[in-house]
Amino acid sequence: MSAAENCLKAARRTGTDIMHDLPAARFTTYRGGGRVKCAFAPTDAERAAEFFSECVATGGEAPFVLGGGSKTVIADGEVSRPVLYTGRMRAVRCVGVREDGRVLVRAEGGARVSDILAVCADRGCGGAEFMCGVPATAGGMVRMNAGAFGEETADIVEEAEVSDPLTGESRRIRGEDIGFAYRRGAEGFVTAVTFAFIPMSAEESAARRESFLAYRRAHQPSKPSCGSMFKRSVLPAWALIEDAGLKGVRLGGAEISRLHANFVVNTGGGSAADLTGLAEFVGMRVRELFGIALEKEFKILADDLPF
Repeated sequence: MSAAENCLKAARRTGTDIMHDLPAARFTTYRGGGRVKCAFAPTDAERAAEFFSECVATGGEAPFVLGGGSKTVIADGEVSRPVLYTGRMRAVRCVGVREDGRVLVRAEGGARVSDILAVCADRGCGGAEFMCGVPATAGGMVRMNAGAFGEETADIVEEAEVSDPLTGESRRIRGEDIGFAYRRGAEGFVTAVTFAFIPMSAEESAARRESFLAYRRAHQPSKPSCGSMFKRSVLPAWALIEDAGLKGVRLGGAEISRLHANFVVNTGGGSAADLTGLAEFVGMRVRELFGIALEKEFKILADDLPF
């Protein structure tokens, strides 16, 4: 029995919604690439953990987890690999206050940054403003320890609920036990996160959000992209790419941004092959000129690549 057939059976047993024909233009921030033949959309974290566990237990292969699509490129054509879409599991609520005054907010893995910030504003707390304007989800933030402006997700995580992609087992992991590092976080499928936010007035939070948004508007491209392409090496990736003279280089509909060299933007009609081909060229050129190997930040959703 194929992995897709196993996931279909698990979906029926757990009451998980089934979606068909998901186009990259709608489900990724690059807005280019192919489409997913079939995706499974749990409506809450508990059902997501149950569905994920059953897929692994019956088929031995975990579905690819697709969240906000800001670090995912869907291969051109039709992808048959089973996909778990987290876009319908977005509940966010306050679950308590620590003795030190930090407000505990639990967000399901598919909750967007805007969902989290809205609850923070209502509860008089903050700490996630550095992510304002980023099309990320709570699960994605914890998976890659998303960060900016000297702040990172590791600073605000109290606990994560994570399903193991090999066994399907779900467990709660304290923030200090996750092993956060640069662009590295929890291993597995993050079904929910409990954040610990500091008390903050609505005025201070709003000012922080606007400051971060203003910087992003001025320094990052507005055209569709999958976010920053490469991780920081011995030097910032953008500096190496810029020094290599690659700003504005195009391949099909993909172009290295003229505003920020670590972004590849879709100028219109860009395919997945355009983006990945341009990324490969950038990596090769930087290695030739500076002897530095750049590591990609994005993942490719395809039938012949691992999770």
